[in-house]
Amino acid sequence: MKRKCLMILCALSLLLLAGPMVYAEEAPDSGLVLVGLAYGDDALDGANLANSAGTGFRFGYLDEERSFWQMAYTAETAISVVKTQNVWYGIDPNYSSSLKSYSDGIVSDLAVGCWHIQLPTETELTSFEEALTLAQSVAGFPAWINGVWQARSGAYITREEAQIAADAVGGTVVGTSAYGVSVVKTGTAEILFQLDGGEGLSLTVYPGLDDSVKPETHYRGKRYYGMFQFRRNNGGDLTVINAVNMDDYVSCLLSQEMSSSWPMEALKAQAVCARNYVENETRHKNAGFDVCEKVHCQAYPGVGGSNERTAQAAAETAGLRAWYEGEPAKTYYYASNGGGSEDVKNVWGSSYPYLCGVSDPYEETISEKISYWGHTQTFTGAELNAKVQPYIQSKGYNCAAIVDFKITELTPTGNVKSILFTDTNGKEWPFTQKGATDLRGVLGLKSIRYTITKSGETTGGSYYVEGGNTLPSMNQVYAINGDGSVKKLTGNPYVITGSGTQFLPAPAGGTETGEVIYTIQSFGWGHSVGMSQWGAYAMAQQGKTFDEILKFYYPGIEIY
Repeated sequence: MKRKCLMILCALSLLLLAGPMVYAEEAPDSGLVLVGLAYGDDALDGANLANSAGTGFRFGYLDEERSFWQMAYTAETAISVVKTQNVWYGIDPNYSSSLKSYSDGIVSDLAVGCWHIQLPTETELTSFEEALTLAQSVAGFPAWINGVWQARSGAYITREEAQIAADAVGGTVVGTSAYGVSVVKTGTAEILFQLDGGEGLSLTVYPGLDDSVKPETHYRGKRYYGMFQFRRNNGGDLTVINAVNMDDYVSCLLSQEMSSSWPMEALKAQAVCARNYVENETRHKNAGFDVCEKVHCQAYPGVGGSNERTAQAAAETAGLRAWYEGEPAKTYYYASNGGGSEDVKNVWGSSYPYLCGVSDPYEETISEKISYWGHTQTFTGAELNAKVQPYIQSKGYNCAAIVDFKITELTPTGNVKSILFTDTNGKEWPFTQKGATDLRGVLGLKSIRYTITKSGETTGGSYYVEGGNTLPSMNQVYAINGDGSVKKLTGNPYVITGSGTQFLPAPAGGTETGEVIYTIQSFGWGHSVGMSQWGAYAMAQQGKTFDEILKFYYPGIEIY
């Protein structure tokens, strides 16, 4: 509540002190998505922006409804936003808070200092234009500091330097709080505008001086639609956020999640899933944005990912989302399920009625296109143990070397639900649901739909037993444990010697086939919860519409 009140007070101060302001509303039917481009350990001292389409930049802020309010502007086509600490930078697009040698051998001596001179005024400045006019008289810059317009000049590294300059003009040495930012003309130390709204107000840069051209902006080697917000979370380096129209965001990411050459109805199904993902994602909330650009959210490459077909898919599903009982559905998706999706409770333990497993006949019709359909991986017994034993021990269990691995239960849609490992002490280690999913990751398996074949075992002949008798197989053979319990033997027998060595004994008259090999053949790729992207492709090829695709993979949802 305190932060919300601060935002309201800041907004009122702007309206009262800044004079007329331009309000730019962003496509209310689609809204804005806040995409983190630099944050956390990757936050920046400064960031460069340059016009690609459109000219100049507007400066302001986003209110709580994500509407942009303009405060200032510049006709410059290339600007840099830096934190209001001493920042040195060179000819590359990155900044450093200390003097730095770059890879080409150039040492930067271009600095933007954090100490300034506040120019004296006879009356209070009430607008950007008034502050700009006064500042230009001494080659200075306008600043908005906690609701008050100021005219400032200089960017000094030390307070002492600033004081000497201030004494000469009768000004006052000033700085900013840990939340301040300066906009400079790229390649210079010339400040164009400075803003310090404290923790509650962050600078937003709106490319273009008007809306006659849809702007595109260069940032770190890519082009982006929309605006850029610069937050100094906890007074740190700059968190850089792209505030982009939802449909532009969806269009840009579609080609990263699906090929843009895929059937249009599959792309449209993916577009709806993408919107729902934004609605449900919360991991970056505390950093001030909805999703990041990385794959663990949704891969977002900026304008370079957009083309006519992705724009068409976004436009033809504009505003549409998947809903279940009035709430936005969690539309998880993945590459391929190999023949059946899976109930979310068997993968992550949670429960949603529409995230149930469905038998999927569609993928098989295009299996020749899916390169990982029937993907094969092999492990020797030693390789299997090297991966599994440390995992089990990391959970606090005293697990001996693993000597057997098998599937013990499948789900109704044919995916692996339970697996069992056996160690050299004969102890069994069962894993179901999430544990089985985790071990899929430990083994590097592509899917939760797989088979296990064990080879390299002894075949033929019969087994010796004490007293000189023989058995043709281990069928109907039981062992009595130390506690007196009786258990039927399954699988292939092994022997533990006094030295701890484990080996498979050869049956009398049989053949020793060598080292044990586990061959695992998997079908599909991914967690198998929700929509199969290749399944969507196959369904679209068969004439299914995007809403039919979505309702197949998420039973019970509505699209509106």
